Amino acid sequence: MTCGPFLRIVAVLLFSCLGLIGVWAAAVEEPTPQPAKRLAIVMGNSNYQSARLPHLANADNDARRLSESLKRLNFDVLTGTDLSSDGFAQLFQQANAKLAIASAVLIFYAGHGVQLQGENFLLPVDTPDAQNLEQLTARAIRLNDVIAKFASRERQTFIFLDACRNNPVGKGASVADGLAQVEVGENTFVAFATQPGNTTVDGAGDNSPFTTALLQNVEIPGLSISDMMIRVRNETETLTLGRQVPWDQSNLREQFYFTEQQVLDPAQLSASLSRILSDPVAKEKLQVELASNDLQTAVIIVGQTLRSVEITPPAGPSVKPAGTQVASLEGAKQSVVSGLETLIVGKSAGEPDEEKATDLARSIQTELRRLGCYRATVDGNWGKGSVRALTSYYRNTRRIASTTEPTVELLSDLFLQSGRVCKDPVVVQKAKPARISSDTAPERGKATGRKAARSSKPQSSRPAAPPPDISGGIGIGGVF
Repeated sequence: MTCGPFLRIVAVLLFSCLGLIGVWAAAVEEPTPQPAKRLAIVMGNSNYQSARLPHLANADNDARRLSESLKRLNFDVLTGTDLSSDGFAQLFQQANAKLAIASAVLIFYAGHGVQLQGENFLLPVDTPDAQNLEQLTARAIRLNDVIAKFASRERQTFIFLDACRNNPVGKGASVADGLAQVEVGENTFVAFATQPGNTTVDGAGDNSPFTTALLQNVEIPGLSISDMMIRVRNETETLTLGRQVPWDQSNLREQFYFTEQQVLDPAQLSASLSRILSDPVAKEKLQVELASNDLQTAVIIVGQTLRSVEITPPAGPSVKPAGTQVASLEGAKQSVVSGLETLIVGKSAGEPDEEKATDLARSIQTELRRLGCYRATVDGNWGKGSVRALTSYYRNTRRIASTTEPTVELLSDLFLQSGRVCKDPVVVQKAKPARISSDTAPERGKATGRKAARSSKPQSSRPAAPPPDISGGIGIGGVF
């Protein structure tokens, strides 16, 4: 009789334990969701079978070089060169199998492309010797079908087309040179190597002018796709003596950064800055770049022009002993400070202290903007918006706030950081309008007494609201 309750308690406990083990086993057996990957489909067609389609020496080189860059930027890259019609289908099938875990999709095509009846087509290498429109498009890849297949409101899609050669069937009522504007899908960005209706050149070097400019800028840390395309556009125009002006159309819902995952070695950045400052020619180039770029981007750009100071991103993630990265960062920071004293603060130039402070604040605001922590106007006015941005930087890097004022040490610390530190940029909130009851509201256009005096106070101490991001949808010459 006395063992009955005890046995029941033991049975209940045993059942509970077995139940928990079953739940734990089910949790273990449940597959862990795979992390989202950025997917790239890179294509280059050089060796065409048709006598009407000239050989393109650089197209497959363009695809291979860009694939290497995108792999360094943590893209899952599928590369296809000299693709037949079936080759396109197989490559797209492979890509389709990876879409479920893709956070973004990039499609690059270098090769022959045409517009017919206002639609764009990518030409496989087995395109026949076309005598008419029907023959040319029989095995061609319709660009709108590619966009429809991969574009989605839920992820960003990027399409780069270096494919605007002469039309092989001649001109007519429904036939034109170059590519036509497209109906971009939701959350989609389309970049053309040149303006609509214009043709491109393959280039005399290893890569086409457009891809050359793309390769020079895609791995620069902190550049949004809009800022990167401005640089690509200007450099392509320079390389082609004004013949090509790259064009883009966008329906993106937020900015995109190719180098968001990229980590640079602080010691390399520090060494690059030191060598540039010791070379009068390189230092002058750096000062020119600083007129339109943040400090880190300017150093990387100048470093790319000088082989001895070129910064090479790491090929893949490396595991360093605990404390190594902190020690490297602190050592690099100490060596950077003295150079920045002269370069940014301008002590040797004899500037007034007030101008030095403004220059320093402007440089820090620019670096915070590169890191995604600041979106207000870069004006050198260190106000509440700048302090909020700096506080966000400290919070996202899990650092103790050593100062909220501009210092050279702070600038050196920001300079050595890479990637997007603040995922959600700090913006200045607009003040809510005060409520006025209807029975006491003054007539429109009039203010009396204390209210009038309050409304006339200047608002210069309040940071300016961030400018609207109007980069999406704007191309050279108009808004689409």
